[in-house]
Amino acid sequence: MDTRSLIYFIAVAEEKNIGRAAARLHITQPALTRRIHALEDEMDVPLFIRTPAGMEITPAGTALLRRARTIQAELAQSRHDVKHADRAERVPFDIGVFGSAMFDVVPRVLGEFSKRNPHVELRLHNVRKDQQVTLLRQGKIQIAFDRFLPQEPDFAYELVHREQPYVALHKDHPLAAREIVDFEELAGEPCVGSSFDTETESALARAYGRQPPRHHRADNVLTALVLVSCGLAFTFAPPSIHMPNVVYRRCSGAPQIPFDLLCMYRKDDGSALIREMLETIRALRAAQDATPAAGK
Repeated sequence: MDTRSLIYFIAVAEEKNIGRAAARLHITQPALTRRIHALEDEMDVPLFIRTPAGMEITPAGTALLRRARTIQAELAQSRHDVKHADRAERVPFDIGVFGSAMFDVVPRVLGEFSKRNPHVELRLHNVRKDQQVTLLRQGKIQIAFDRFLPQEPDFAYELVHREQPYVALHKDHPLAAREIVDFEELAGEPCVGSSFDTETESALARAYGRQPPRHHRADNVLTALVLVSCGLAFTFAPPSIHMPNVVYRRCSGAPQIPFDLLCMYRKDDGSALIREMLETIRALRAAQDATPAAGK
């Protein structure tokens, strides 16, 4: 088994189709098919089931895929380390962020992390959570921050910050004059839904028992607040995000759902960078948890 065979195997597993994988790798389909057959012969186990729809990975293939991605990420890091070994360059740390997660809490986490680790070069990537999953598995980012993250068996998760959502309304909305808004009063109001984020939609539906009618859609909380700022709809959001013409009000009459900010990373990533980031997150979270007690 060589690294090229693993690269070919990863492409087929991700594309689920020999033709698409061959195009991605810039090789012919027969050549790719031969490499996959040779790998299966070497492993003495089928890695894929051939179906009319394409290539369906087997449990053995799934086990190899986890290892292959780790090897691919380690090789990429090794190339970088060797290339820059004599330059005394700062250690790179690739981090995925998106939408409202970039405001308030994440800057505090990254600022504290940098104070503790001044030799680390932070590289931020603004990518949606579905893309974060792919980049994590490919080793192109090491950790990602967002809300309502998809639960993946090969990832570990850490709570970064707990924050209750409020109803976000335009400042001239009739309900904005109240301190607390009853959820039932929002039943006929236009609401911003998510364009792709099924995790957020499902969490809201579970918490409130139903979904308000979606008159507009946005990719994330931040862009949803732009529609609220225009006076077109309401949405649910943490009050730490400041937007012109938007006010936040508590919501009664329904269970509150936490807009937990989480981070996710590969379970098999035991790097010092991940350990240092988790220590930073836990220290800041402990300080947050102690704040109410200090104020009593």
